[in-house]
Amino acid sequence: CNDTILNQVKDNLKTLDEKNGITILSQGDETKSLYTILEGTVLITQLAEDGKVVSFDLIKKGQCFGEIALIDGAPRSASVTSIGDVKLGILSEKFVRDVLMTDINFSNALLLKFASIVRSANIQIFSLITATARKRLLLQLVRLSKMVQGQPHLRVVEKGLSHTAIGSFAGISRETVTRIIGELKSDDIISSNEIGEIVFNIEDISSELS
Repeated sequence: CNDTILNQVKDNLKTLDEKNGITILSQGDETKSLYTILEGTVLITQLAEDGKVVSFDLIKKGQCFGEIALIDGAPRSASVTSIGDVKLGILSEKFVRDVLMTDINFSNALLLKFASIVRSANIQIFSLITATARKRLLLQLVRLSKMVQGQPHLRVVEKGLSHTAIGSFAGISRETVTRIIGELKSDDIISSNEIGEIVFNIEDISSELS
């Protein structure tokens, strides 16, 4: 976006600091604000018809959430919970509709984001249908990880994710996640660091998946 739009965003952006484990949005909420993550990570979950809470995405610094309700006017389709401390930037529905959505660069970026969501969902569905539980878990560990600074081959899984949440991403039970993680550690595919985070070499994962 050009400087004029960016300055308007700056003038209209409200900030919110939240601690770990806070529900920022609840599924079914009628609010329509757009949220940008300035610091931290949030977990996106949905409540299934059988009452099970299903985790399906992590949103990190520099990304946004809440845009779908802005576009279709429907209640929030998912709940959003902080993982660790987060700082959020909030833009009102009126500002987004009257200013941002009239900007061609913003609108194009929004379309690209939706295209990315559809492609990611297709890959996720394909992996859930075709891969074994072990491979599904490995694929999700890669997806939920970030690179260790200064060590490009090493990755660490986002801190604060429970085995239940990881299992939701992979479509397997918490018990199965615990069992497979134990097997992967025994096979030296993954390990844990001093603070309990899952760490792995991406080349080892690639070899396992192939």
